[in-house]
Amino acid sequence: MASEADQNQPTKKPTLANNHDKEEEDFISRLPDTILHIILSKLEMRDAAITTAVSKRWAPVFTSLPCLKIDADSFNPRVSAYPDHWEPYVEDADEWIKSLFSVLYSRKTPVEKFKIDVGIFVKCDPYFYVVFRELCASGVEELLILNDDFDHIYEVPSPVFSCNTIVNLELKYCSLEVPSKLTGLRSVKSLKLTYVTVADIDLRRIISRCKALEKLVITDCNKVENIIIRGPSLLELVINFCRPVGISLKSVPRLSFVEVSLKYNYNLWMRYYASFEERFAAREDSDEDFFSYCSSDTSFEDSGKTFEGTNEATNLMAFLNRIRSVKDLRLNFSNEYRMVSF
Repeated sequence: MASEADQNQPTKKPTLANNHDKEEEDFISRLPDTILHIILSKLEMRDAAITTAVSKRWAPVFTSLPCLKIDADSFNPRVSAYPDHWEPYVEDADEWIKSLFSVLYSRKTPVEKFKIDVGIFVKCDPYFYVVFRELCASGVEELLILNDDFDHIYEVPSPVFSCNTIVNLELKYCSLEVPSKLTGLRSVKSLKLTYVTVADIDLRRIISRCKALEKLVITDCNKVENIIIRGPSLLELVINFCRPVGISLKSVPRLSFVEVSLKYNYNLWMRYYASFEERFAAREDSDEDFFSYCSSDTSFEDSGKTFEGTNEATNLMAFLNRIRSVKDLRLNFSNEYRMVSF
């Protein structure tokens, strides 16, 4: 029972400030999940995950976040052990992978968009196979696999080729070995390949399989010599190379936008098309480091490199004859283009 002194104390009335804070807190909590998802998407992954401890209202918001954007800093310690490192770097791969699996296993709803931009794909290949297998099985719609380690090309795992829910697929510094019996990728509308290692036959197979494909972007892909495109739904085509390639359009009735950039540069060719070991096998005694070599002034003309078997005039005319109905055509050629023998 309250003492007589306590009973004589005046009752505290709620102040305007207290009411305002409470109303503001209630207002945020009453926001729909779609708005809260937008708020969390602006945060770093580790900061967004902390919101699960804020309140019961916030606890399921992170675990139902439709879009996950993962990079090297997502699960690194807040105080980096390498503060002067010049680019994002996974400091402890084992702990980083554990954190990634913790986020994925806490999910209450399937991930709709998954973007991962790191350089440890090859090092942790078995774990990433499980990650992509589960994502594809759960119905991921947008999948962006961006490998930052261009010296270790990551082979795209087989579950990706059997997934029929992917609408947007983007790959960087990966290799594609497309199965002969391709069962997935029927729903892909946007395909972007950047510095991907892929043979002509595999590229042709994956493009032909994507019947719903509306946008295709191919940038400096290794092994590619002749690009053959059959795309009944294709609307937009962008091709960027720093070496000669053949482009053949077989069936593109809806194509309305085309951009082709052929900016031949030997340094870029050496950087993106030859492996690190091949490039420096004959230069072991040299004191020149990799980045100095790539930024040197060796020109395409002085390199002595030729691309035999290419006829740029024939390739270009054949290509232009197939795009007469295109409404927006953009051609970008560097000065080195004329150095290739016709």
